[in-house]
Amino acid sequence: MRKPDKRKSYEIDEATMKQAQKVLGTKTEAETIHKALELVTNEVRLTQALKHLLDKGKGHLHDPTSSR
Repeated sequence: MRKPDKRKSYEIDEATMKQAQKVLGTKTEAETIHKALELVTNEVRLTQALKHLLDKGKGHLHDPTSSR
């Protein structure tokens, strides 16, 4: 079960918030913050997974569609 959201208070540059809303296609500031945090979290996880794969393959990836 999901924990209830906590009310927070932050000072955020209004121009940056508007830019983020436009880029993310969100309507509310809360939606924008949630979406931005989700994207950052996913990006970090993806970067970590990719690094793990590269480390495991020692930087060598095989592309079966490439010519030999």
